[in-house]
Amino acid sequence: MAALHFHNVTLGYDRHPAVHHLKGEVASGALVAVIGPNGAGKSTLLRGIVGILPPLDGSIHLGGLDSRDIAYLPQSAEIDRSFPISVFDFVGTGLWRKAGLFGGIGKAARGQILRAIAAVGLNGFENRPIGTLSGGQMQRVLFARVLLQDAKLIVLDEPFNAIDSKTTVDLLALV
Repeated sequence: MAALHFHNVTLGYDRHPAVHHLKGEVASGALVAVIGPNGAGKSTLLRGIVGILPPLDGSIHLGGLDSRDIAYLPQSAEIDRSFPISVFDFVGTGLWRKAGLFGGIGKAARGQILRAIAAVGLNGFENRPIGTLSGGQMQRVLFARVLLQDAKLIVLDEPFNAIDSKTTVDLLALV
């Protein structure tokens, strides 16, 4: 059964297409990599799948999923790291689907957040502002947030950018 259906979809910005007339499907449970040179439209496609970028033409069907069923790890360049938020609180935003936008973080949720931070190897970083992290540490934080979402569809945009080979192996094991 297909989880994603692309029906002659064209995606782009300001009426300038970056992905042209894409047709096809992705099976449920598939692990898919989108590869290509810079500027080929990879991130544009992923932004269309998660609903950030509406199609200029055609459609993308998510096989019954809605946006709350999707975990998205954007390129770290899309995160405003000057925003004054700790690693713990940033990772905790992965629980928004369960807690709601203004929901509190109870004892069980605190444990989930700490386990996600530990899973990506960042014990001891909980109180650090995200602006003090290296690129690789920030990628780990983004992975921890995705882990908490427990989503049916996970979309990762350049998930191994700015990280060393050991970290790549560790994060691949999580995927």
